[in-house]
Amino acid sequence: LPGFGCRETLDLMLVLDRSGSISSSELTTLKDAAKAFVDALGPSGDGAHMGQTSFSTSGTLDLHLSGDAGTIKAAIDALVGGGSTNLMEGISLASGELANPGDGDDRPDGDSPDFMVIITDGSPNEPGTAAEARAAATAAADAAKAAGIEIFVVGVGTTAGTADYLEMNIASGADHYFDASDF
Repeated sequence: LPGFGCRETLDLMLVLDRSGSISSSELTTLKDAAKAFVDALGPSGDGAHMGQTSFSTSGTLDLHLSGDAGTIKAAIDALVGGGSTNLMEGISLASGELANPGDGDDRPDGDSPDFMVIITDGSPNEPGTAAEARAAATAAADAAKAAGIEIFVVGVGTTAGTADYLEMNIASGADHYFDASDF
């Protein structure tokens, strides 16, 4: 992904959609792709650190930032699908992890800048109405960006309207949004 450059250290949160609109075979493909991304980034104790949140009807912090690739992959493998799409909670939980250098997981941003990679197949529909869910996710993304977090989004099999929403409201810019036709 552009923006990462050749950074030796960075803190990155994966934000993975595990809602019911993703079939079990698609979830398997999503897990494989996320684990390949872990391999490509090569986390280590003094290099890149990765953590994970996921979301369906609600969001969960699945893994604090870690330099252990095996632990990161285990968190990815533990995902179970079902429910609605609460993108706001996935973003908010990831932002909280990236904004807490005092907890021993996140590192100072001057040394290790913060990134978020969101993979989703749809528009948020929780909490509240679809319009309220979109507004809440946009507000969470805006707060993350204001805190210095670069947000990359991969929209998988989205409609044109959802792709536009994710690109214009969630990603850090048009060059931070990637469209995939299917998982």
